[in-house]
Amino acid sequence: MRKNRIYLVHLYSLPESGNNYLPARKVDTFMCREWTTPIDYRLKEDKLIVDFEQGPSKCNIKMYKVALHYTNSTILNMVAVNSSKTTSRLTHDFLGICPGSYYITVEIFDENPFTNCICINLNEKCGEGCVRTRTNSIEKIGQSCLEVTTTTSPSTKEPPNPPKLTIFLAVVGATVGLLLLGLTVYCLKRTLQEKRGLLFYTEDHSYHCEAINQFISFMDKNKCKLEVAAHLVKGDNPLKLSFEIQKSDFIILVYSKALHKRIQAWKSNQDYVNFLKEDNSALLTTSILKELQASNKLTICMFPQAPNSSISSEFPSVKCYTLTKELNLLIQEIHGTGVDQELAVLVRSNKLNHKFNSLTNTIKDAANFEETSPNWFEDKYICPKKIESLNEMPDYSEKFVDGGEHSIYSLPVSDILEQINAKNDSVA
Repeated sequence: MRKNRIYLVHLYSLPESGNNYLPARKVDTFMCREWTTPIDYRLKEDKLIVDFEQGPSKCNIKMYKVALHYTNSTILNMVAVNSSKTTSRLTHDFLGICPGSYYITVEIFDENPFTNCICINLNEKCGEGCVRTRTNSIEKIGQSCLEVTTTTSPSTKEPPNPPKLTIFLAVVGATVGLLLLGLTVYCLKRTLQEKRGLLFYTEDHSYHCEAINQFISFMDKNKCKLEVAAHLVKGDNPLKLSFEIQKSDFIILVYSKALHKRIQAWKSNQDYVNFLKEDNSALLTTSILKELQASNKLTICMFPQAPNSSISSEFPSVKCYTLTKELNLLIQEIHGTGVDQELAVLVRSNKLNHKFNSLTNTIKDAANFEETSPNWFEDKYICPKKIESLNEMPDYSEKFVDGGEHSIYSLPVSDILEQINAKNDSVA
């Protein structure tokens, strides 16, 4: 028996003399991907408490995806809830619920589809075959979250005059309290909080990648922790990428000649096969770029040698910074206001520190390479090929006119499926 396959078991008794009916009985016909659950919920002030029953133990469900939607189907919040071996019911609290209309959905979340896929559809595509449980509309009635509740009018009766000592102590206490409050605010303003960001880029050439590594190191020193998006979503998991986009404070896309060439190819319904053999390059698709822009967290960074004439048309309303000329402006944009003094210290020290010099030198090396090797792009990525449909790009794999399927991690999808089936056969 193979894993990740749906089987129906039937029992047939031996025919007996004189029986005219079909002696058959269906056994164990429940399919895990059709699992649904009753969802209970209750509102408590600004908190929505969701409670639901876990799936059957034989389905071995590891995680559940619980989402809170507006009635227009826009997702307000989405979380992954771990299963439990100690209780049959799971609970999650959605906080900060304002008056309005909502509904809740619960479904199976395949965290690692290559080893244990439950939601496999008839086309053997993982993560798309499970049934989603949905509640009816949930109405929360009350004042808007921005409204302030009116207070009752104070009593007009004149209070008795307090003793002079009490008044003196009250004034002293208020003064001390204001001083402590001012000191606290001052300390908070001087404390620069670390920001977490996602980094997307194409792997143009080794000099380009080395410059990006130095850029990551430099930003980390300035309390802007950059995590490479392709390292976080190994295993082709678009839902995890969406979670990481929601969690991040900012997102940086490095604009380069290779990315510009690829965007131009997309406009002609084409793509370069060799991009799909690079983890970071393959992660960038038309749908991902649209999702990044829709997050309102996206910032464009570019090296001086990158073409900049098309940025405004390809990424309208997205701020762009040239490295290292506008590096300090980028840092100030990420941290925002309220930390001016500590930022000023970082800005003054950046042009003197070793990491800044290393970043500057690697950017110059990348520029020199592209200047002395004008055909480096054509030598590496060759010619684009026609894509059957750009609408298939969010599936993280593409079909080309040569008949081959190309995975974003360099192996054809058909080869990966053969490897999975071979492994399942050996286990069975």
